Amino acid sequence: MARDPAARRGQSTVEFGASALVLVLLLFGLIDLGRVFYYDVGLQGAVREGARQASWFDQTNPDQGCGASPNPYLCDSLIKASVDRVLAKSGFNPPYSVLQNPGATCPSTSDGNTAFNPPYDGSVYPTSINTPSLYICYSNTPGLDLTSAPADSSYRGTDVNVILVMSFGFASGMLSGILGNSIHIVASTHMTVGGY
Repeated sequence: MARDPAARRGQSTVEFGASALVLVLLLFGLIDLGRVFYYDVGLQGAVREGARQASWFDQTNPDQGCGASPNPYLCDSLIKASVDRVLAKSGFNPPYSVLQNPGATCPSTSDGNTAFNPPYDGSVYPTSINTPSLYICYSNTPGLDLTSAPADSSYRGTDVNVILVMSFGFASGMLSGILGNSIHIVASTHMTVGGY
C-alpha cells in the first residue's frame, strides 16, 4: 500500500526538526568548548609574560614605574600591567585582571602543597564571570607583597609564581545544563628571579 506523498513530507519535516535541534545543541556546545580553550590559552600566555616580567633583571634601567633598582621589574604593578597587556590582546574585556595583592598573595590550595600550585580551594575563584583574579606569589610566602621593587638583589634565585584563576561562563545553555553556570580555569607559571 503506497503512502500519501503529503504524509511523507510531513514525516520528513518532523524528523528534520528533531535532528536539527540535536545538531544545534551540539554546535553551541562545541562553540563553548572552543571558547574555554581559547580563554585558557590566553591565560597561559598572560601568566608566562607576567612571570617573565618579574624574573627580568636590568640594572641599567632602574626606574620603570616601581622606582627601585637593581631589579625594577619585580613589583606588583609592572607584573599586572604585563599580564593585562596579554589579556587585552587575547580578547578579554576590562578590567583584564583583578590583583589580589596585598593580603592574598598566594592562593589557598586544596591539597596543602607548599609551592601553591593547583588545585585551589573553591573560595579562590572569583564570583564574577570571565574576569580573572591575579595572584603574585613571591618566594612561596603568603602575604609577601612587593608594591615597590626591592632595593637590592636579595630576591635573586627565589621563585615568583604568577597565577590567574577565572570562572568561565558559558554562552549557551548546552554546557551550563551539564556542568553548571561556570567552570574554573587556572593558569600558573613559576620562574626564578634574576639578579647579579
